[in-house]
Amino acid sequence: MTIQLNQGHIAAVVLFLAMVLWVVSGSFGPQQEFSNSRPLVMDNGLKRVQVERMQGKPTQREVMVSGHTAPVRRVELRSEIRAKVLAIHKAKGEKVKRGDLIIELDPRDWPARLKQAKANLKQRQIEADSARKLADRGLANASQLAQTQTALANAEAELIQAQIQVNASKIRAPFDGIVDQRQVEIGDFVKDGQSLVKVLDFSPYLVVGNLPEQEAANVHIGDPAYAILVDGSRVEGHIRFVAAEADAQTRTFAVELEIDNPSGVMTSGLTAKIHIPQPQTHAYHVSPALLILNDQGRLGLKGINQEHQVVFRPISLLKADNNGIWVYGLGEEAQIITVGQGFVDYGEQVEPVYSLPSGQETAEPGDSRVDDNTALTAG
Repeated sequence: MTIQLNQGHIAAVVLFLAMVLWVVSGSFGPQQEFSNSRPLVMDNGLKRVQVERMQGKPTQREVMVSGHTAPVRRVELRSEIRAKVLAIHKAKGEKVKRGDLIIELDPRDWPARLKQAKANLKQRQIEADSARKLADRGLANASQLAQTQTALANAEAELIQAQIQVNASKIRAPFDGIVDQRQVEIGDFVKDGQSLVKVLDFSPYLVVGNLPEQEAANVHIGDPAYAILVDGSRVEGHIRFVAAEADAQTRTFAVELEIDNPSGVMTSGLTAKIHIPQPQTHAYHVSPALLILNDQGRLGLKGINQEHQVVFRPISLLKADNNGIWVYGLGEEAQIITVGQGFVDYGEQVEPVYSLPSGQETAEPGDSRVDDNTALTAG
C-alpha cells in the first residue's frame, strides 16, 4: 500500500524533527545560573527590610473619658418612725435650703410626751440638788444621793427620746439642693426605714467616668480638665477624685471632674466627654497594618536600633483619621520597619533599606538600590 504525502504533511514532519533536535541539544548545552540582582537575603547573610526614619510631630495630647453628669451630693431621706403623712411642703424639682421642712409626719402623742419629759426632768433636777445639799450637811447618806442622780439621768434620757421622736416627724433638707424624687403623698402611712424623698446637690456638680488602666498613672487629683456636654457646651473644672483601686470587672478606675455651678441647676445623667490635657508629646502618623502585639500583649511597632537590630517600640494610640492612625510613645525620632517586618525577629540584625521623601530608597551600608519589585513582603 503506498502512502501519498502532500506538502502540508511534509512541513509538519520537518517541524517536529526540528523541535526534537532543539530539545536534545539544550540538554547537553552549558547550564546558565539564575541570578537575582535584588535578593531578600544579602551575601553577608542579613535580611533586607525597608525602614523609614520618622520624625514625631509635637502634639498636645489629652486623656478622654466618656462619662455623665452627677450631683456632688445626694441623699435619700427615710422615715425613722411609723406615722401618717400630714403635709408636704416642697414639690418635686423645687429648690431647698438646709433645714427647710419638706415633709411633715403625724407625731401622734410625742409632743405631749416631750412636755411631760421636760417637767419630769425639772423635778428630778430639784430633787438631785436638794439631796446634794443635805449630803453636804451630813443629813443624807450616799445611797440617797445616788438614787436622786439616777432618777435625774433617767429623766434626761426620756427627754432625749421624746425630742428625737418629735424631730423625726419633720423631714428637713440636710443641705442646699433640689428635691428630685418623692415617694409619698399626703395620707400615706409610712413605716420606719421607708424612703420618702431624694435631695440632690448640684453646686458644684460632677462629671463622672471610668479611666482606662493605661491612663491611670497620667491623671491626678487637682489636674485641670474640661468636659463637653451633650449640647456641645464646654465646662471647665478640675479632677477631684481618682479611684485608688480598679473595678474588678472592667479594670477601669472611677474618675470625677468637679464643675463650679453657683446656680445649683443641672440634670443628672447627661452624656459628657471628659478631656484631661497632658504634657506635649511627639505623635506619628502610621498605617494600622504596621501595628503588632508583643508576647505581653503590648501594642507597638517593629523598628531598628543604631546597630540595625530589630527592636520592639511600644506605642499608645492617639487618634485616627481616614488615612491612618496617630500614635505616640516613640520620642522625637524613630526608625520603623515598614516592609518585611513579618520575616525578622527581635534582636536579629538586618540590612535596612531607608525610604527617602522622594520615593527613592537607599540601603546602608553600601549603595544598593531597590524598587517596588524588590522581593519584600509586608508582615
